[in-house]
Amino acid sequence: MRNLAVPLIAALIALAALPACRSSPAGGDGFRTVAQGYQTGIVGVEARAARTEADWRKMWDEHTSTQIPRPAAPRIDFAKEMVVGVFAGEKPTGGYGIEVVAADFNGTNLVLAVRETNPSEDAIVPMVVTRPYHMIATPITNAAIRLERRAEDSRETRSP
Repeated sequence: MRNLAVPLIAALIALAALPACRSSPAGGDGFRTVAQGYQTGIVGVEARAARTEADWRKMWDEHTSTQIPRPAAPRIDFAKEMVVGVFAGEKPTGGYGIEVVAADFNGTNLVLAVRETNPSEDAIVPMVVTRPYHMIATPITNAAIRLERRAEDSRETRSP
């Protein structure tokens, strides 16, 4: 039992060092960051839109399901904005990330340019499962959401 305690404590310390959520407004053209980080209760690789308060409450509740205490959901004016969450899925270590770098309407779709970050092969990363995510607020639309992915690691940028 004692042999198991040391790796468990080390993993918990590494997990505590990772920010679970960054909620300060930021962003680029046509959006602002609502929350971004490395730990979410949403497991799958997906993009979700919350166009109503009820949709947002459901998304936020699932997102914060692994946090104690659960933080309050940021306020969104759904008369003007909606929230789009981009989730990278479960990753085996730290060093992975996802970020919406642009949001544009092309007449039919809301096109999100998404940059994914991967650790380089020689990177020293925390040995803890992560689930990177980025949630943005953007002007409300019923348009379909399309992702344009960009992969990146610390050595080079690769396009899909």
